[in-house]
Amino acid sequence: MDNKERIASILDGYRGEIMAKSPRSLSIWQQNRSVMPAGVGSLFRLADPFPMVIKRARGARIWDADDNEYLDCMLGFSTMILGNAPDEVEAAIREALPRGTSYGQCHEHEYAFAKLFCDMAPGVEKVTFCNSGTEATMYALRLARATVGRPLVAKFEGGYHGTHDLLAVSFGRPRPGPDRSGPVEDPTAVPESPGLAEGAWKDTIVLPYNHPAAFDKILRHAPRLAGVIIEPVQGAAGTIPANREFLAELRRITREIGAFLIFDEVITGFRLAPGGAQEFYGVIPDVSTYGKVAGGGLPFGAVGGTAEAMRLMEYDVDPERSILVAGTFNGNPMTTAAGTAVLRRLSKEPRLYARMNAMGDRFRTEINRFAQEGNYPAIATGVGSMFSMHTVRGPVNSVRDLREGNRAASAGLRLLYRKNGLHITPSHGFMSAAHTDEDITRLIEIYEAAMEELRAQGVW
Repeated sequence: MDNKERIASILDGYRGEIMAKSPRSLSIWQQNRSVMPAGVGSLFRLADPFPMVIKRARGARIWDADDNEYLDCMLGFSTMILGNAPDEVEAAIREALPRGTSYGQCHEHEYAFAKLFCDMAPGVEKVTFCNSGTEATMYALRLARATVGRPLVAKFEGGYHGTHDLLAVSFGRPRPGPDRSGPVEDPTAVPESPGLAEGAWKDTIVLPYNHPAAFDKILRHAPRLAGVIIEPVQGAAGTIPANREFLAELRRITREIGAFLIFDEVITGFRLAPGGAQEFYGVIPDVSTYGKVAGGGLPFGAVGGTAEAMRLMEYDVDPERSILVAGTFNGNPMTTAAGTAVLRRLSKEPRLYARMNAMGDRFRTEINRFAQEGNYPAIATGVGSMFSMHTVRGPVNSVRDLREGNRAASAGLRLLYRKNGLHITPSHGFMSAAHTDEDITRLIEIYEAAMEELRAQGVW
């Protein structure tokens, strides 16, 4: 048996242990496959060796169908900032439910929800609701093109902004086959799926993240550029924060050329600070997109911005130029109730952010110290309550810095996290108000033990 086969055998052993402790979960997923493609409703639910099947969740814990308990740092892909099943959200939904789950019309509770957005986010004077982050970024780009009167939009390599055709390009990890991503200074638009409309993705300009060449490329396309969209912290790429000075220069140059600056705050919104990344970084975009946290655990998306930037959503003011935004469930009473409960607590208890962000700082500091002292080729990234760890020495400024990571070690770490009772995505983890200092100690112990195990097994 050569070394590659030996490592594969070790990883298969971890997979066998996971399957052995979760036979009911495995059976449920296999049953799903008979009626659902891949047995999942989202690509991002797939996992090695099989998707988690959840039975219940509460606070900082989640239980699978076999009643195995896990420390939850996935939190519904960052959604559950107050922890799972928070009392105030359950109470709000119970109070709203008897009035009806959906009207397809205005209702008297929309104002309070929208007012919280405008009060909390420094760049939001008006906001409109939809049902997902994908919808929100789609509408934000439509608004930019209609307002500025130019056809092109730009995104950053590694950025994930949902699944619509304009932005499902260049997530940054090389796809099977020849690498078509182009030079680091001038990334090429690479479609992330068959079936995307060529007229959409081929006209999307891809910029290098945290790289000054991005500004030169923006200037080259300025006469036809309507807007630039950016995640202030790239989530799915591996929790990679933008440099503060980079964001400030991006704000300056988009203003100079008359293009919209769009912050994708689907993850960072209401997570890094009460006002999200724009408050945290002190950089105010024209428009921001939202999801996750502000939905209180229910399907949600939103677009918010200055009154001037949102003007073409004033349908009754300029009907010939206003953009198309519509949705049966937009701002539905269940989501409005849940989201209002979350934002009210966050606005009344801003100290929660200091505590959650301190837990993230502690994790990154201790893991990076452990990696350095043990000479592990690993680095923890992130900012505030968002974190991840990668099998490279760093620094990590863009998704390209992760390409040389140890894939076997990465796979082994994920398997050991799950085997040892941690629920987390491959790309990012999150702290919540329900996590305790003891939980963070346990989280660090799981990470360090996994690193030591892989070294002892010769995987790393």
